[in-house]
Amino acid sequence: MKCVSVCVVLSLLCHTDGVHIRDPNRNSSDVSVDLSAVIRRVDRRFLSVTIDASLASEEKFMYLLSSPKIRTLARALTPAFLRFGGTRQDFMVFTPQRRHTDSGVGAASCDEGDLPSWLEEKLKKDWTQQQLILMREDLQRKYRRVKFTEFTVDLLHSFTNCSGMDLIFGLNALLRTADNTWNSSNAGSLLQYCESRRYKMAWELGNEPNSYEKKAGIRVDGAQLGHDFTRLREMMTESKFYHDAGLYGPDVGQPRDHRADILEGFLQTGAEAVDACTWHHYYVNGRDTSLDDFLDPDILNTLAVKIDKVLEEVKLVSPGKPVWLGETSSAYGGGAVGLSDTFAAGFM
Repeated sequence: MKCVSVCVVLSLLCHTDGVHIRDPNRNSSDVSVDLSAVIRRVDRRFLSVTIDASLASEEKFMYLLSSPKIRTLARALTPAFLRFGGTRQDFMVFTPQRRHTDSGVGAASCDEGDLPSWLEEKLKKDWTQQQLILMREDLQRKYRRVKFTEFTVDLLHSFTNCSGMDLIFGLNALLRTADNTWNSSNAGSLLQYCESRRYKMAWELGNEPNSYEKKAGIRVDGAQLGHDFTRLREMMTESKFYHDAGLYGPDVGQPRDHRADILEGFLQTGAEAVDACTWHHYYVNGRDTSLDDFLDPDILNTLAVKIDKVLEEVKLVSPGKPVWLGETSSAYGGGAVGLSDTFAAGFM
C-alpha cells in the first residue's frame, strides 16, 4: 500500500516540573526553564496516518485491510486518526450495490473475516502491478473515474474500529454542477448509508484543490470552496448521527502563488464550517530529487517557514481556528525510491 504520514498539528505540551540545564563546556550559570504552567496541549492523536485512496482503485485491494498483521501494527499507532484520501478521492464515486435499511448495526466482530495468508500474498503481488498503472496516471495526469461500493466503506470502518483509530473519509469535490458549485448528491448517498450502519467517522471534502486545474481542467476558487464546505456542514447538521462529527479542510498544498489565494478565500467563506484548517507539506519532488536535497538545511527549513506562513494567514482571517498539517512526507509523487525509505529521510 502507498501510505503517507499525517501530522495533526495542534500545539505543544508542557509539564509542570521545572528543568535545569547545565552546559559542562561553558563557564556560565545554570539555565532554568520555567515549566510551571501548561501553555499548549497536544491532542493524543497528533501523530496520525493516511491510507491513499488509490487503494480502492480496484476494490479487491481493500481486502488488505483485513490482514491480521496490518491490524495489529495499526493498533500500536493508536490513538490516531486514519485518513482515507489523496488525489484519487476526487475521482471516486459511491455506487451502492445492495439495499440497506436505517437499522444497521455496523461491522462484524473484529475476530471474524481474517484475510487468508495466501490471498494476502496474491493481493500484494497484484498491487505491485497496480502501482505501475497508478504511476502512469500520475505522470500523464489522466485519472479514470473509480466506482466504489459499500464494500470499501465497510472494510475501512472495520479496520479503524478494530484497530482503535478514528476514521476521516475524504469526499469527492470534483463532482460539480453547471455553475461550478459542488454536486452533493453522491456524498448524500454515502452519508445516508454510513448513518444507516451507525459508522462513526469524520469527513473531508477534496484533496489539494490548488491542483484541480492540472488534474481535471477544473478551477475552483477559495471562496467557492468555502461555500461547498458550508453545504457539507449543512448536510451533516441535518443528520441525526453526524451533526456533531468532525469536518476538516481544505487540504490545500503549500501556500504559494494562487494556493495562498485559495486558502484566504476559503477561510473567508468556509472557516466556520470546519473544525480545523488543513494543509499539506512535502519537501521535494520524489521523481527528481537527490541525497543532497535530503540533507540540505535550506530544504529542511521549509517546513518551519511554511508553518509560520499558514498560521499567519489563518490568524489574520480566522483567529483561533485550529490548524492541522493534514498530510506530509519527505517527497510527493509516491516518495523517492532509495531515499524516502532510508535513514536519510529521518532528518525530514
